[in-house]
Amino acid sequence: MKLFKFRYILPQIPNLLLRRRLKFKFEKIPFEVKDLPLKKIWNFFQAGCNQFVLPSKPFGHPVIGQVEPANFCNLSCPLCLTTSENGSRPESVLSFEKFKDFIDENGDYLLLIVLWNWGEPFLNPALLKMISYAKSKNIVLHSSTNGNVKFSDDSADLLVDSGLDSLVFGIDGATDETYRQYRRGGYLPLVLGNIRTVVRAKKRRASATPFLTLRFVVMHQNEKEWPSALRLAEELGVDYFALKTVDMPPALGKNLDSYFAPHHRQYQRYEYETGSFNREKKPFVCMRPWKRITLDALGEVIPCEYDYRNLHSFGALDGGKSALSIWKGSKSQDFRKKFNKGDNSFYLCKDCTYKNKVTEDCTIAIVRLKQGEKEK
Repeated sequence: MKLFKFRYILPQIPNLLLRRRLKFKFEKIPFEVKDLPLKKIWNFFQAGCNQFVLPSKPFGHPVIGQVEPANFCNLSCPLCLTTSENGSRPESVLSFEKFKDFIDENGDYLLLIVLWNWGEPFLNPALLKMISYAKSKNIVLHSSTNGNVKFSDDSADLLVDSGLDSLVFGIDGATDETYRQYRRGGYLPLVLGNIRTVVRAKKRRASATPFLTLRFVVMHQNEKEWPSALRLAEELGVDYFALKTVDMPPALGKNLDSYFAPHHRQYQRYEYETGSFNREKKPFVCMRPWKRITLDALGEVIPCEYDYRNLHSFGALDGGKSALSIWKGSKSQDFRKKFNKGDNSFYLCKDCTYKNKVTEDCTIAIVRLKQGEKEK
């Protein structure tokens, strides 16, 4: 997220200070926050100083929250750590009470909450209640779904009324045959029906939000179908169509690239050594431990979403402990002291799939369908 890069922030400072507005992009989707309180603006600058000092105890509050509503899923995608590696975590949904405590403490400072991690968010029955509560703090809410949880007209109306800013539907095939090769256990007609239901609800409520994105993760198995998926997105009436590079966690095997990586270079996440699928090493700087707080479905604060076993948990929201005190506590400080900006021996860092990427963002292209403009 390009919140702290001067070339993006400097032109916005007058608008931020005088009009209390901030524009930013997350996964190339543009957002704008209005009517920012002064303490949220001050925290934005205060938190931005962390990247220059890298203190073990960060300045200010985090500006991004990643919250996991549920840590289990109704699909079995072969590259997802939810079904393959999360056996050490009991199936859980985050309680509304813990989410409320988290928002009560940090909501006046957060700019964005990303509502997903290693499970399907809409399997948490309190999800829409969570969204509505967080919106009262003027936070941008961005979520994602596999679309295989049925939406009725009533539930779609509630979704629109919740205030959710953005919702991504993951569709990795334009035909059900191709879709099922990766989205195992899913059913494409159900997903398309759910999208149509939400589009109708937005029209009924005369609401521009949530922005709906049809996301296509490009793999060897489906790369020829993305133009058809783009046409499908246009027919459905969603706001954006996005292409994303495929995430291939080394924890799931060493030969993933040769099987899943697209043939065409422009869709590949990594640059490979000539004649092989060995990833070329690229410079990598990670700021997650300083700018983002990650709360999982068990109510534990973890370093980032790739601590899928909770081996480096900073602590749990129980016994009166607050998320901020955990995020700034002794365990998190010890972690940051050892953290070498992406070059370390932690299991979650040494093989991080964000390392060695060719492009800064895993989303490589996004089309705003109403204008047909490609976002840069």
